[in-house]
Order: sequence, then C-alpha cells, then structure tokens
Amino acid sequence: MEADHEGGATAERDDTEDEGTTADAAATPDAAASAGGSSAGSAASVGALDAAPSGATIAGVYSSGLCMQCGTCAALCNQGAITMRWDVREGLEPVVSPAACNECGTCLEVCPGPGLDFTDDAWWRERNEGAPSADFLGPWRRLAFGWAADADVRYQGASGGVATAIMQGALAAGRIDAALVCRMDPENALATEPVIARTAEEISACRGSKYNVAATNVLLRRVIEEPGRYALIGLPCHIQGLRLAQRHHPLLRKRIVLAIGLFCGWTGLPQLAAVAARRAGLSPRELASVSYRGPDWPGVMRLETHSGDSRVLPYPDYYDDLMFGYVPTRCRLCPDALADLADISVGDAWLDRFDGTPGVSDLIARTEAGVAMLEELSPDALVLEEARPGDMVASQKEAYVQKRLIYRGRRWLRQLAGRAVPQYPGVPGVVTTADRLHGARDLARQVFYKTIGDLRYP
Repeated sequence: MEADHEGGATAERDDTEDEGTTADAAATPDAAASAGGSSAGSAASVGALDAAPSGATIAGVYSSGLCMQCGTCAALCNQGAITMRWDVREGLEPVVSPAACNECGTCLEVCPGPGLDFTDDAWWRERNEGAPSADFLGPWRRLAFGWAADADVRYQGASGGVATAIMQGALAAGRIDAALVCRMDPENALATEPVIARTAEEISACRGSKYNVAATNVLLRRVIEEPGRYALIGLPCHIQGLRLAQRHHPLLRKRIVLAIGLFCGWTGLPQLAAVAARRAGLSPRELASVSYRGPDWPGVMRLETHSGDSRVLPYPDYYDDLMFGYVPTRCRLCPDALADLADISVGDAWLDRFDGTPGVSDLIARTEAGVAMLEELSPDALVLEEARPGDMVASQKEAYVQKRLIYRGRRWLRQLAGRAVPQYPGVPGVVTTADRLHGARDLARQVFYKTIGDLRYP
C-alpha cells in the first residue's frame, strides 16, 4: 500500500499523440518546479464526458484504449450492469450487461479515462483555493519528507511506511471508520483485491506496493450503501475517478473524508508477475503469493509457491526493460504522476541523501484536510522534515520523464496513427523533438521487450 512510482492501467492497445494546444512545455524537472502554474491544454472543461468516445456506455472507452481500469464505473452504475472482468494479459475490463444497462450515461460521467481538466480554474481545485501550484508538482499547502514514527511500520513498508501510518493514525484518532485499500488476492496471486479495512491489522495486511492493475474504486458502491467515514488510498487514476464520482454523488462527498494518492509512474499488467515468476524458474500457476516491495527500502519482490518454493528479487533490479513491456499503454498516456487531486500525496523520495535509510517518502498536503491530518499525526505517528518544491521534483526525475516527455511523445504517436487520445487541458502539451524521440524509443522498447517476453516466457 506504500507509495512508489507506478500508475493506473488499461488494456493493451497501440500508441499516438497530439499537441494539446498549449503554451510552454517545461523540458526539465527544474523548469517544472519553478513554473507558477500549468499551461492551457486542449478543450475547455473536461470532466470526463466531454472527451468521451462515442457510445452510450463505458464499453466505448475500453474499446478505444482509454480505460484506466479503476472500477469507478462499476461502483456508480445504479443498475449493477457493469462488472470488472480479470485477464492475465489484459488486466481488468469493464463488461456491460446489455440486459441490465439502461444507457443512462453515469458510467461515462464518472470515468477518468477520456481525460480531465487540469486548468487553473478546474472544478476540483476548489479544495486547493489559495494554494500555490506548479506544473507536474500540482497544488500544495505543505511539502515534507517523512516516515512512520514506529520503527517496525517504517521497516515493513515500501517507502518508510507513510501510507500505513496515515491510515492507521486516522483510524486511531477517530477521523475515519474504515479505509478503502487494495491487497493481493489470496485466491489468485496474479491479481489484486480491493478491500475495506476496519482495523489497524487489516490496514497492515495491505501495505506494500502492488505493480498490478487494481479496481479499488469498485468499493465506492459499498460506501454509498454503508454509512460511515472513509479514507481511500489509490493511484492518481483512482483519485481522479473518486473526485468525478463525488461530483456525481453527494453521499460520496460526505462519506469519503480523506483521499491519499500514491505517486505513480506506470503500473503493470498481471502478466508482469507471471513473467517474473518464469524468469525466476517458477510456474505462475503454482504461485501462492506475490509481494512487489518491502520490507526495508527499497525492498524486494518475493514469489512463493504452494509447495513452499520461493524467490527473492531485488528492487528495482527486477523491474528492467523486459518488465516495462508489460506496462499498460494507457499508463503511458497519463500525465498525473503525483496524484494532484488527492488530499495528501505520497511517494518514494528518490534522493541520494536517503540512501541506506529504512525508507523516506515525499509528502504533499494539497488540501486543508490533508494539512490538518499531517499536523495531527506528527510527531507521534509521523516524523516530518520540511521540504521545498525543488526537492520534490528532484526526487521524481524518472517520473517526470515518464509523465511529461514520454507522455507527450506517446500521445503524439497515438494521434498520428488516428487513435483516441485522452484530453488534459492545463497540462503542457506542445510536443518537442525530444518528446517525439522519447515517445518513439518507449514504443519501440515496449513492443520489442513484450514480444521477447511473450516468446521466451509464454
């Protein structure tokens, strides 16, 4: 459950891109950190529906390759017409029952897949009123480096145990009754399982990064049906889906009182773990459990079979070029690295000064609720050191390349091929030669290594 640098997800498609219609695209992380705000993007206000592909249901979003597999549509469908179908190669697909669907359009209204408005006056920025904001970093009210005050929580987590400490601290303080989280499926080691955690122990059982698609937002249906105060922890795509769902449904605005966003570069398809197992000499069919990170920092990947055989693969060494072949294409088309719409965003602080520690996270408190939570939990549950905008961006150099240069390059390639692209007005979109080169190199790498992986580890 700890933050890292992987992101939200979709099925395997192809690639291309457009120029957006934007001003200055910052070419470096330093430029992003010093920028006073984001440029205009394309179309005016993208909620979700404005940029949605033609068609009356979410099936059109999936078939166009824009689905982020977050599960929001399944939760908000009042007819119960949408289920999330799992596949080891494709991840999660929202399947619409023609018999149950009345084509009301709710699934499209709450879908973050077609894009989102990131302009300075976007509807979701009411939570950030008065807060400074910069491209890539997003809005913030407080910036800090931090880790769990409890040494064991810090050690067991993927990046200092911060996400676990916040959830457990909010629960202990009576700020929430439960947390919407994600764990690995005990019945299928290659799949994730969204769960509602109501105790500190249940929260601990969900800690650690999962480089795998997750439909955490299917739990929003439970929130609608079961009164209480909830927190949700998820990737940027989950937080985007949550905010769109809250815009649509007043009960969700009332009951989801805290949103923790995990920094996200790219996530993986279920096949990533299967390939990792085969490379390690294990059969994916025999896997009993998969752990992608932790304990300690930066942690290891642990693969265990039902017969007791196991492998330990150092992180980030195991996440090499071959593994990048199993990143959903939709992740490469998302610019939201640091969960701009969250109350608090957290992720690994990839700075040399923290090498050799049990883990340190960047923390970005974006809303008044986020600031209040950090103040309440520090110093008893969280140890915090103040940080500057430049520190945050410098710690996310890889994510910056992924979510700006490669993002723009892949969107450009995808549009060039006549394929649907998501719209993100407010995100710098002028495509440079460097962007095109990054996009082309990334596409070639994805296709090449996935082909090699499929042939060598079928």
